Amino acid sequence: MEESFSPEGMLDSYLYECFQLLEQMDAIVLSGDGEGFFHVEDIQEIFRILHTIKGTSGIMMYDNIGFTAHKLEDIFYYLREVSAQEVPKAGLSECIFAAADFMVGELGKIKKGEHPDGNPEEAVRKAEAYLEAVKAEIQRCGVEMPPENVYASPGMYYNAPLQEESKPRKRVKIDLGTEPEPRPEMHPGDYVLTERKQAGKEVLIGISIEKLEKVNALSKKLVQLDGEAESLENENIKRRLHEIVEELRASVWDMRKTPIATIFRRMNRVVCSLSGRLSKEMEIRTEGEELLVDRLLVEQLTEPMMHVVRNAADHGIESVEERRAAGKNPKGIIMLSAGTEGNRLFLSVKNDGRKLDARRIFARAKEKGFIGIDADIRDYGEEEIFQMITRSGFSTMDTVTEISGRGIGMDIVANRLKELGGSLRIRNLPEEGVEMVMEVPME
Repeated sequence: MEESFSPEGMLDSYLYECFQLLEQMDAIVLSGDGEGFFHVEDIQEIFRILHTIKGTSGIMMYDNIGFTAHKLEDIFYYLREVSAQEVPKAGLSECIFAAADFMVGELGKIKKGEHPDGNPEEAVRKAEAYLEAVKAEIQRCGVEMPPENVYASPGMYYNAPLQEESKPRKRVKIDLGTEPEPRPEMHPGDYVLTERKQAGKEVLIGISIEKLEKVNALSKKLVQLDGEAESLENENIKRRLHEIVEELRASVWDMRKTPIATIFRRMNRVVCSLSGRLSKEMEIRTEGEELLVDRLLVEQLTEPMMHVVRNAADHGIESVEERRAAGKNPKGIIMLSAGTEGNRLFLSVKNDGRKLDARRIFARAKEKGFIGIDADIRDYGEEEIFQMITRSGFSTMDTVTEISGRGIGMDIVANRLKELGGSLRIRNLPEEGVEMVMEVPME
C-alpha cells in the first residue's frame, strides 16, 4: 500500500492520466462523421478533460500546465453554459492544438525528470482571442452572459466546484465565420497499453514498460525451460508445459503490440496543424493501419515519421493557387501505408505534390561540399542523388522559416533508421509527387 501513496506513484498516475486525457481530446478534435463541428457532447467532454487536467496540475503544483488548461477550459465553459450547438472546429481546433502541444511538451519534461519551465504565452493568447470572439457572439445572440470562470491559484488541495442546478437556457449556435475542417477516422490512444471489458464496457488499464519487460523476460526463461523439458519422460507434462509456454508467449506479444494507426493518427494531427500554418489544403489517407507492431518500435518510429510527413507537407504539397494552376485538386493528399515482408516493416509516405528536382539537389550538394566541385551528375543515379538530402545541413530552401530551411530533419530520419537497422528509400512517383519508404526490422 505504501507504494500507492508515494510521490513517485502520484507522479506516474498524474502523467498517465494527463497523457491519456490529452489523447482523448485530440481524438474528439480529429474524429467524427465529416461534419467538422463540435457538438454538445464534444463540448461537455472537452470541458471535463480540461477541468480534470487543471485540477490535478494544481495538486501537483505545475502552475503553467494548470493555467494553460484553465485558459482553454474558459472557452468550453462559456460554450457549455450557453448550450452552444454545432461550433465549427476550424479556429477552435487551432487553440486546442496550441494548448495541447504546450502541455504535452511540459509533461514530457516532467517525465524526463526536468523542470517544466515553458512559457504558455502563445497558447494562452490564442485561447483568449478566441474567447473574446465567443463572448461577442453570445452578446450578438442576445443571451445572458454566464459568470466568469474564475481561476483559483494552484495549491496542494483542489476543491471541485459544487454542481449547480441547471437552469433552462436558450440554445446558441456559435458561428465565427469559419469553414468546417475534415474529421478523419480515429483510433485508440497511444498511452494505453492494454484494455479489458467491465460490464460490457471497455476499460483502459495502464501498464508500465518496466513491468511489461519483466514479464517478457520471465516468459523467455520459461520458453528456454520448455526446450529443456524434452528430457522429461511424462508426455502429458511435456505437452501441457508446451501449451502454457505458447499461450504465455502469445499473450506477452499481444500486450506489446499496438496498431500502426497509432503513428498514423499522430501524423493526422501534424498535417492538420500544418495546414493552417502553411495556408495549404491537405488531408491524410491511410492503408494498412490495422497492422500490429511492437509498441516500442512504434515509439522509435514516430519522430522520423513526423519529419517525413512534415517534409511532404512543406516541400511537396503546393499552395492552393499553384495546384489549381497546374490543374490539380486544390487539396493535396499525403498517403500513409504500412506493410510487412518477412521480418521487415515498411512505412510509406506518398504525396501528390511536386517531384524532387535532381539537378537542383545535385547543385546544392556541390555548394555544400558534399561532393566534389568537378562531379558529373551523369555518374549518379537519381535515387543516389535523392539520398543527398539526408546529409546533415542539407537544404534547398533559400530562406529559413519556423518549419523548414535549417537543413535538419531528413538527416534525423536517416540516422534513426540506421540505428534501428533500417533504411530510407526516396523516389519520384511516375505521375506526380514523391514517395519515401522507411524499412526496419520488426524485432
